[in-house]
Amino acid sequence: MTSELSISDFKNKLKNHTKIGNAKIKGTPFFIFTLFGQTKKDFYGDFDNSSFQLTINSSFFPIPYIIQGDFKAKNKSKTKLSYKIKPIWFGYLWVRILPILAFIIVNGILLTQHQKIETEIILIINILLLLMFLPIFILNYRKKIMEKKFRKIFKIGD
Repeated sequence: MTSELSISDFKNKLKNHTKIGNAKIKGTPFFIFTLFGQTKKDFYGDFDNSSFQLTINSSFFPIPYIIQGDFKAKNKSKTKLSYKIKPIWFGYLWVRILPILAFIIVNGILLTQHQKIETEIILIINILLLLMFLPIFILNYRKKIMEKKFRKIFKIGD
């Protein structure tokens, strides 16, 4: 892919829009350690002269995805880059496994106590547990927004 920015402008945009830190921590439950010293920069991660790892710089709703790639000058006014959006495995699995474990454990408890609990209450609890799967759909939407923002800021065409 090609950015309409020169290599120096591309690096300046990286510098101006990125809070430096480990992007792999941001998309996990350990993101709490990155809350202090938050800035208004769009991305969180690190970069050097030819590569980058970025994620959204979000205080309360991090997403478990990293934009990872490399770049080099194509000509004086454009930059050639390639990137992939990769999951941060711990955060990615956390969002998917936690609801399943909660569903299994709570239903196991409810089934062993079935004589003491009415069926309507079990149904209501299961409906509430199903809401725990909602973040999976929200994260897919936020992943698309992250890529759109990245492409817009760094003026990336197809």
